[in-house]
Amino acid sequence: MMNGKPPENAMPFRLCSFEYLSFYQAVSGFFERDVDVVEVIIREVPKLCRPMRIGRLYIRHHQPASKMTPLGQLHESDVFLDENGYDEDQLVESKFPTGEQGMFSVKAYPVKGAHWTEPDIGQIRFLSGSLFAIISRVRMQSLLFNAMFRDMMTGALNTPGLMRHGGMLHAKGQLSGYVGIFFNVKNFKYINQSVGGRRGDDILVLYYRELMAHLQGEEEIARPGGDNFFALIRKENADDFLGHLSEVPVHLPMEKGDQTFLLSAHAGIYDIGTEDDMSKTLNLATIALNIVKHSDQATDQLWYHPSMQDKLMREKQVSQLFPRALRDQEFLVYYQPKVNLATGMLCGCEALVRWERDGKIVPPMEFVPVLEKEGTVCSLDFYVFDRVCSDLRKWLDKGIKPVRVSVNFSQHHLRSLDLAERIEAIMEYYQISSDLIEIELTELSGVKNHDSMMAFLKKMHNKGICTSIDDFGTGYSTLNMLREFDMDIIKLDKSFLDRVALDEVESRADEIVIENIVRMAQSLNLETISEGVERVEQADFLKAIHCDMAQGYLFDKPLPHDTFENRLMGPRYYCIHENT
Repeated sequence: MMNGKPPENAMPFRLCSFEYLSFYQAVSGFFERDVDVVEVIIREVPKLCRPMRIGRLYIRHHQPASKMTPLGQLHESDVFLDENGYDEDQLVESKFPTGEQGMFSVKAYPVKGAHWTEPDIGQIRFLSGSLFAIISRVRMQSLLFNAMFRDMMTGALNTPGLMRHGGMLHAKGQLSGYVGIFFNVKNFKYINQSVGGRRGDDILVLYYRELMAHLQGEEEIARPGGDNFFALIRKENADDFLGHLSEVPVHLPMEKGDQTFLLSAHAGIYDIGTEDDMSKTLNLATIALNIVKHSDQATDQLWYHPSMQDKLMREKQVSQLFPRALRDQEFLVYYQPKVNLATGMLCGCEALVRWERDGKIVPPMEFVPVLEKEGTVCSLDFYVFDRVCSDLRKWLDKGIKPVRVSVNFSQHHLRSLDLAERIEAIMEYYQISSDLIEIELTELSGVKNHDSMMAFLKKMHNKGICTSIDDFGTGYSTLNMLREFDMDIIKLDKSFLDRVALDEVESRADEIVIENIVRMAQSLNLETISEGVERVEQADFLKAIHCDMAQGYLFDKPLPHDTFENRLMGPRYYCIHENT
C-alpha cells in the first residue's frame, strides 16, 4: 500500500458503495422481531459478501432472561455461505456487549484461496458493526412493540395487540375464518392462594405456552389481564381447541418435583361473520363468557346467540332501575306457607320478594340473579328483612299469632363482619323475638369464607336465631357443610323431588337419596323441609320418611301480605286428601 496500489488479491473498497446502500435500505424498515430482519439480511447480504470475498458469515445473539425478555433469547444463524466453501484457518470475530448483559458476535471466514489484508479486515469489522447496529435497532423496535402490544409476563398479545392482529386479519378478509374465544381460568384465585402469587404467575405462563403449542398459522392467544385469555382460532380447529381447553395440564417445577395442575376454563365463543370486526368479536364473546360464568347450567363453554344481547340489555336495565326501585319501595314481600307434615298445620313461611314495576309483578328470576352477580342483592336482602320484621310487629300488635319466617341472605353478606349485628339491630328495633326468625343462607355450594360463615352461625345460635341451608343437595360441598357448619334446618332442593312417586327407575333412586338425607339429618338433630311439593304423592312420600316440613303449590303459592294475614287469622290446617 506504500506505493498507493492495493496489494494483490485485496478486495475492492466497498464502504458507501451502491451495493452497501442497497443493503442498508433493505434492512432499514420496521420489523416486529429481530428474526424478521435476519431473514432480510440473509437475502441481501450476499451482494456484500461476494465482493468482500467472505465465504461464511455467522451471527450469534445471546440475551439472558430479564423482565423485558422473560425467557431469554438465543439466536444463531449462518447469514451467508459461499457455495465454494470457506477457509476455517482465518477467522475475524467481532463481539459486541448489549445493554442487557447479553452478547452479539459475528464470525467471518474468507472464501477458499483468499487472504484478507488489514484493510480487508477493517471493512469486515465495519460490516460486523453494521449488522450489530441493525439488529440492535430492530431489537429496540421489538421491545417497544412488545411493550405496546404484548403482555410482559406471559409474552401473549395484550388487548391492543389482539385488536391489531385481528384488524390485520380483517383487512385481509380473513377474520371471518376464525372464532373468537374469551376464556377465564376457573378457581385460579385458590391456586394462587395455595402456591403464592409468584408461582401463580409461573402457572399462567406455562398455561399460555401449553395452549400456544396447539395453535396453527396466524392463530393467536391474548391475555387481556389477570386469568383472562382470548384466542383467535380457525373455525376448522375450534372443536379441538375447545376440547383441549376443558382440561389443560400444567406441570409446575417444585423443590420436590413437578406439581401438576389441571386447569379448566369458562369460555364464551363467537362465530365471526363476514361483516364483523375485532371490536364486535371481543364484545360478543365477552357477553357469552359473562353468561356462562354465572349460569347454573352444567357447561363451561357457551356459543354466543343474539338472544344474549337482549338478556344483557335486560340485566343492564335491572342494574339501572334497582337503586330507585328500592328507594321507592317497589319491592313487595310475599309469604309462602310451610306445613308440618305430621300434623298438616301451618308452621312457618318463607319471605319471597316480588318487584311491582309499572303495575306488573316482575318474577324474581328476572332480577335476583343480576343483583346476586353484582353483589347489590345485599341491599335487597336487608330491605326484605326489615319489611318482614315490620310485618311481624304489626301482626303481634293486632293480636295475631305469627309463625316463624325464614328470610334469604346471600353468601355475599359474609364479606361483612357486622352481618349478625345488623340482623340483631333490626330485630331489636321492631322488638321481634328470636323464635320468629329463621335466616336462610343461599348459594352456599361456592362459599369462600368458611371462617366468616362459622363465626356468623355461632352468633346466630348465641342469640337463639334459627339458621338453615337453602337448596341442600346441590354443589360439591354439601356434605362438608353438615360437618363444618352448625345449622338447624336443611331444605331439600326441588330437583330431588321432581321424579318422586313416579313409575320410573330414576324415581326410586331419587327416593332413596331423599330418604337417606332425611335419616342423616335426624341423626344430626337437624330439621328437614322439602320445597317444590306439587303433588299429593310427593307429600305422602315425605311424610312416610319423616321429613318434618314441606312447602309448595300443593299447599299454597307465595301469598301477598294481606292474603297471608288472612291465612294466619283463619284455619291453619291444610287438607290435601279429599276424604280427610
